Amino acid sequence: MYKKRDIYSIQNNRAILILPIFSKILEKSMHSRVTIFLNKHNIVTEVQNGFREQKSTTTAIQSFIERIQEALDNGLQAIGIFFDLTKAYDILNHRVLLNTLYSYQVRGNINSWCKSYLIDQKQFVEINQSIT
Repeated sequence: MYKKRDIYSIQNNRAILILPIFSKILEKSMHSRVTIFLNKHNIVTEVQNGFREQKSTTTAIQSFIERIQEALDNGLQAIGIFFDLTKAYDILNHRVLLNTLYSYQVRGNINSWCKSYLIDQKQFVEINQSIT
């Protein structure tokens, strides 16, 4: 599926996986359980805006502006560093993510399921891309 820029470049296209409905139900269930676990144990900080209920890029911008205003009010200098994470999922080391989940006590079947989902699915996509 076309993402952006040159339509003929393989890097600008994403493979489409048609997952069975059971898989989608399982994903939603796992997402809910992991989110509850992370929130219950205060693993996700309040400054995390992405992928959280009632948080967005808008709330991130508001927090950023408030911190700049506080710094300026206190006679300090403010600086912003911005990263383009457009292809973050493509370059994310999934083993590091799984180890991080493990260190936060996300272990056993849930961690195994995440491993299967992240690593095995990525290998499946890479195999299909090499065929096309």
